[in-house]
Amino acid sequence: RTNQSQSERGRGLQRDMYVRMQPSPAKSVGYILAGTFAAVLCLACAGGASLSRGFVTRSQGTAVGPRFSMAGARPSTRIKSEFGMGMRDESPLNPALIPADLPYNAKKEGFTTAIEHAIRNRDLAAVRKLEQARVEVIAKTENGGASKMLEQQRQAFALNRRKKLMDLSISRRQKEDALVEEMRRIGELSIDVRDQFGCTYDVYKVIDQMSDTFAKVLSEPTNTPRLITMKDDVDPMPWWDFPRWTINMRVAQMLREKMGLRKVVVLLEDPYTITTENYDGLVVGSLNQLSEQDLAGADLVVTFEPQADTLAGAERIIHASKVSNCDVLAIRGEWGFPSDFEAKKVRSLLKDVYGGGLTAISFVMPPVKLVPEVGGDPYPLPQWLVDAGYKATGNVAVTGNSGTGKSSLNNALRGLTPRDAEAAAVGVKETTLDPEGYEFSLAGPDMKLWDLPGAGTPRFPLQSYMRNMGIKYFDEVVIASASRFTETDLALMDELRQHGIPFIALRTKIDLELKNAAHDSGSSEAETLRKIREDIKMNSLLPDDRIYMVSVRKQDEYDFQRLREYIIRSLHRAKDVKLAKALHRKLEVQTIYNTVC
Repeated sequence: RTNQSQSERGRGLQRDMYVRMQPSPAKSVGYILAGTFAAVLCLACAGGASLSRGFVTRSQGTAVGPRFSMAGARPSTRIKSEFGMGMRDESPLNPALIPADLPYNAKKEGFTTAIEHAIRNRDLAAVRKLEQARVEVIAKTENGGASKMLEQQRQAFALNRRKKLMDLSISRRQKEDALVEEMRRIGELSIDVRDQFGCTYDVYKVIDQMSDTFAKVLSEPTNTPRLITMKDDVDPMPWWDFPRWTINMRVAQMLREKMGLRKVVVLLEDPYTITTENYDGLVVGSLNQLSEQDLAGADLVVTFEPQADTLAGAERIIHASKVSNCDVLAIRGEWGFPSDFEAKKVRSLLKDVYGGGLTAISFVMPPVKLVPEVGGDPYPLPQWLVDAGYKATGNVAVTGNSGTGKSSLNNALRGLTPRDAEAAAVGVKETTLDPEGYEFSLAGPDMKLWDLPGAGTPRFPLQSYMRNMGIKYFDEVVIASASRFTETDLALMDELRQHGIPFIALRTKIDLELKNAAHDSGSSEAETLRKIREDIKMNSLLPDDRIYMVSVRKQDEYDFQRLREYIIRSLHRAKDVKLAKALHRKLEVQTIYNTVC
């Protein structure tokens, strides 16, 4: 009976809830009217009825907007790709208006692709014809206003992005110049001044900081000897041309001077490897033939690269410590991998013997950051740049589309003719197949002018060109073009802006361009030069002092001499920046206790 009564009460509650949830008659009528209106609306859209502003209308089965029409063609995917939509580049123009007799199959491929092919083939006449035809087709297109609007949007977006990158590049350049001026002001921008051991200023700073770190640890009171081990990862510079043990010896000598030690013993696996090092004030011996007379009364024992990955090797250091009853400093010792069974025994023995404790000190000085890390570091430094002494030389690259006269320009800047022995190869075909560095003696020693293969060819596609050529590692890049700058040139400029690499825009074969302009339109030389300069300035966003127009056949005219002077100044600036950054590096110190390194 209890279960039956509970069931009846449950059914009663359900009836009460249903009654309360029933809508009022007024609400029911409202729901019916709303549904009817929605059905009418759907039928009207399906039937092609013209609706109020803001809705889509239909005309001949093709949906178009009330204020925008592309005459049956899709909007420009160039604009879509500019905004990151990743679509193929197509023309927003009406294909029916493009003449069929245009070169390079422009009617099918589009003006952009056809012009790129013409530039690669050095067909300047075809380039001019295609550009003129594109202007005429835009003027004839019924939706020219819409095309212009889309083009303006694309240009505004690209311009804003390039301006931001250019401002960032200029800011980095100003900081580098400020560092150079500050180091020059305090007299530290030089590697010519060396101490009596042949060490430059940056090496002296490393030795001084190392000895200070050791002195601080050794000054801490202890009743029993201790073991201090040291590892270093210091990227050397090309001018560090001193003997092998120089830094280690100078650290031991400086420790002796700073702490006032009377006797410092230096032990090596083979003491005969010391040849020209200055070890004044130090007692040098062998780890394999320990002399108790040399060790007696020592205030500090220093070992260079001891092989202590076995118990026998470690016991030699322990014996030297017991005989001298002093602390031991082991520099770049080999202690075995911590997971090895023998290495574990070595570490356990050292902990038992050295009651004063174990201290492991690591010194790290990373390579000079000559290129800002923007969006990671996807492009490795090419080995051919490393072999050329990249870290201490000035390097300017000449690049651009194939056939722009880069090799001829390289020779002319260095005062050579194509027949000279040191000249870069020139010709009507793609002659530069590998990056080649040439000594630029007019700028001084350690200055190089690089001739790079042309970008945008089947052999050197743009997608891999920037990585394989190491573009971002050059101190200055000359982007050369024999006609209007193409999408390939602009992509190179954007990449250089992003990585903070200075570049200049160069128009080659300007004498031919002036001759063609005079023949085609009767333009004066001054007017043509002005128009070309304005076009370059608009596309590259460069100031006038980084825009050049030259002819290698007329080196006394146009901007050739000004270009050479600019490149020489740029090379000297690059060497100063590299030197300032190298001398300004900081030595990082890491200390770990109760272990060895």
